[in-house]
Amino acid sequence: MAGEDLTNGGGGHPTFAEGDLVVYPNHGAGSVSGIERKTVLGEERSYYVIYIQDTGLTLNIPADGASGLRLCADEAGVSGALAVLGGGAVEMPSNWNHRLKHNQKKLREGDINQVAEVVRDLNAYSGEHGLSTGERNMFTKARQILISEIALVRDLDALQAEALVDEALKNGGETK
Repeated sequence: MAGEDLTNGGGGHPTFAEGDLVVYPNHGAGSVSGIERKTVLGEERSYYVIYIQDTGLTLNIPADGASGLRLCADEAGVSGALAVLGGGAVEMPSNWNHRLKHNQKKLREGDINQVAEVVRDLNAYSGEHGLSTGERNMFTKARQILISEIALVRDLDALQAEALVDEALKNGGETK
């Protein structure tokens, strides 16, 4: 359910309406609680007001499409992401800095399956090799983003969604 194009001139960016469930790659899943026009540094722009339920945070995200904001996955997307968690981890670069950049790119793109891949791969890698501080932080962030999206889509609390993620990681993607 995409809303009216409120960006400056359109440009093919996705648009959202009040009530849409969205994911902001830096903070997780939330809902569009409003759309505001603001003048910043002399330039008038539209902003989505996003409420992140998990943290109680309210964000103003530019509506010009540069932020990575996307609609939440549907139930099929959540089921697919849980299945990804149980799949085999892919080979990652051996250099920690290259692994970090590889996974940062996936998180920025923000697709729920890519977020699930980061969680799965870093979870497996940590068990075999251990993670650098940056990778541990990334793993924690990716888990939080995934858990918040699952919770919002399935109308669960964060602990229930976390249990689904942990179960899928442990049981090869199978959840009850």
